Amino acid sequence: MTAVFDLAGAHRAPFRWGLLAPRHWPSWVAVAFLRASLYLPLGARAWLARIFGRLYYRGNAKRRRIAAINIALCFPDWSAERQAQAVREHFRLAALALFHMAVLWWGDERMIDCCLRMTGLEHYEAARAAGRRIIVLHCHCVGLEASLALSRHFPYVGFVKPLKDPVLDFVMTRGRERFGGRVFAREAGLRALVRAVKAGYGASYVPDEDLGPKESVYAPFFGVQAATLPTLGRLARLTGAAIIPCFTRLLPRGGCELWLEPPLADFPTGSEAGDAAAMNAAIERAVLRMPEQYLWTMKRFKTRDDGVSPYD
Repeated sequence: MTAVFDLAGAHRAPFRWGLLAPRHWPSWVAVAFLRASLYLPLGARAWLARIFGRLYYRGNAKRRRIAAINIALCFPDWSAERQAQAVREHFRLAALALFHMAVLWWGDERMIDCCLRMTGLEHYEAARAAGRRIIVLHCHCVGLEASLALSRHFPYVGFVKPLKDPVLDFVMTRGRERFGGRVFAREAGLRALVRAVKAGYGASYVPDEDLGPKESVYAPFFGVQAATLPTLGRLARLTGAAIIPCFTRLLPRGGCELWLEPPLADFPTGSEAGDAAAMNAAIERAVLRMPEQYLWTMKRFKTRDDGVSPYD
């Protein structure tokens, strides 16, 4: 049974009349367009995603370059043409993911069931039936937002970086909490996550970012030594939680798949480097199922053991 969890540290983004000020109208127009997209057929959404993805690709040289460098590092055996095609496809899929996000934020139950395929829930159910606490391991990918659908089935909390735009932050927070889940700002820290897990909530953890050398260890990610947070093993020891990998991908014919895997075996491993390597290996396996959908536009390898960033 889930205990009552102190939500004092939950991220709050309440509606304020000031959000209707003229300076926020462009954000409301974007929100209105996204919500209206619910009434478009899948083919029309895919057509718009191609247009928006092409504009995003052409208009953001910085992110385009980062994605190209990341894909070249992780898939050196691919031809230059294959790598370039993957970068273009990533931007298209990032645009398409916005339309799936609209379904999750505003679609009714029937629409969500039609657009979202979930597999592996038995791994979560078995862990709960065995009395295990649960931490759900995600990775950054274009379809990550679909993970909030877990709160339709289990008490669930997630952690977010609040958006600078107050309108989008308000809309995003309401969308992510519509099924009863709760979100916490990163500033709430790991203590909030530990409290949630100990209270019986499944807690989302998305650790695959390069946050610098201070708290990181080096572990391989597609054969590249990447600065990796070893925190997952520490959390597993503190809470006794099962670590259940859960990933999402957009499907070729429309819709999105969310799949859960069996809990990581022999985890934590007993060493920070081992924990980081096991976590990266689980994420690698997921990325290989959807190579263009990983969030290649983030600087995953900016901290290197030789001190030379590939993005410089």
